[in-house]
Amino acid sequence: MFSNLINRRVLREVLLFAFIGLVILTLIPFGSVTPLAFAFAAIGMFALAIISGLLFGEPRQSRWVFGIALFLLIVLTGWTFIQTIELPSRWLANPAWDAARDLAGVNYAAISVEPADTLASILWVALPFVTFLTGLLLCDTDQRARKVLTGLGLTAGIIAAFGLLQFLLSPNILIVVEKRAYLDSLTAVFVNRNTAATFLGLGTLLMLTLVRDITRAYSNYPPGEPGRNALLLRSWIYILLLCACFTALMLSRSRAGIFATFVAALIYFPWLVINWNGSRRYLRPAPRWRSMLKLLAAIGFVVLLLTVFAGQALLRAQERRLEDDDRFCILPGIWRAISDHWLTGTGLGTFRTVFSAYRDPGCGIFGVFDRAHNFYLEGFLGLGILFPIATVLAFSVLARVFRRGFAQRRRLRHYVLLGLAATVLVALHAAVDFSLQIPGFAVFYSAFLSAVVAICLGRSNGEADMAYERPLTT
Repeated sequence: MFSNLINRRVLREVLLFAFIGLVILTLIPFGSVTPLAFAFAAIGMFALAIISGLLFGEPRQSRWVFGIALFLLIVLTGWTFIQTIELPSRWLANPAWDAARDLAGVNYAAISVEPADTLASILWVALPFVTFLTGLLLCDTDQRARKVLTGLGLTAGIIAAFGLLQFLLSPNILIVVEKRAYLDSLTAVFVNRNTAATFLGLGTLLMLTLVRDITRAYSNYPPGEPGRNALLLRSWIYILLLCACFTALMLSRSRAGIFATFVAALIYFPWLVINWNGSRRYLRPAPRWRSMLKLLAAIGFVVLLLTVFAGQALLRAQERRLEDDDRFCILPGIWRAISDHWLTGTGLGTFRTVFSAYRDPGCGIFGVFDRAHNFYLEGFLGLGILFPIATVLAFSVLARVFRRGFAQRRRLRHYVLLGLAATVLVALHAAVDFSLQIPGFAVFYSAFLSAVVAICLGRSNGEADMAYERPLTT
């Protein structure tokens, strides 16, 4: 029996490293926006989820979150499938099918105006959910959850360093192909600078957390003990990767991405500074005035970073005002489309087809909008009233998870705040861009969120506290 327990632990570790590796592979080929890369990511993650579910069953501490996420997955994918089937009655069908019948004699009628595209979109919805569920299955302890976060943070730092080198040496090349857009911006492994900015912003927060943990571990390491120099070397490597993430974020020139990251930093960094204690042996309650001074200094430092290093993004904001941005010009047209189809939606993945009939001629004739540049509005248009209900439920669950994490965790509380700050970053940027619709980033964020949720709902114990003081390896 003991040997079986050992074998299950080893197997879980193997699957955990496979999970981290699959998330990394999903990121690298342009965020898996190409069909081949996306198919590989989907097949791998679904297979890993099935194996993990059969071997380990439902997670114990995060069971209720697992159940709600599985429920949302079934409801959203089920409704997306219903949108594609032929309806016996036309009262729920999109009015476009009546026009198709009159003009071309088409007798098919469905909620979606493009059933094939909507059916293909099921996998795009399911993949992030399956990634999140798999992460909950594998992150059964704080140690394993922190391994996932460490792996994701180091991945972001390495990708940022690679992006910097390529942007400096070969700015017209994207990985191995010729770059066709955003030639003046760093996009790392992504095609779009806004997706890159969301990823690099999240990577900056992750690397900041890893730097905090490694410096704390170094300060608690007994002087003269073997391994202290190696820990110091790792500390400097982490600091360099943090600088790479931040620098790459600034060079992305994404106004919304940089702004959302600094909002998240204003939530996370001041608290981290106040609680940046070097060694547990010297912890004493700090005077209130000293804590307030640290808070104001941290806020001032974040604002100073924004004004000094975000010059290119601020210049873009001055040169191109909000009223001149096409993404804001098309918003009234999107609202009109939603008001006409608010109940059932037009079918997931049909924005490009539907919006062409609602586009304001005053927005110009250049450019084809195949995305709404607003995750919430495009979801509302595609899925109907079900989407805002699901969104409110998801945010409510996360709010409850973070609140419980703040109440129950002590030494790992900064991971709870990290999850909150990162969620604010992604949620803000999703209101003006489509980073969450890029499979690579959606998988990355889902894996990150699963590890944070596992820590929030985990229970602190002696083993976890001792493990916290030891540096993690991936």
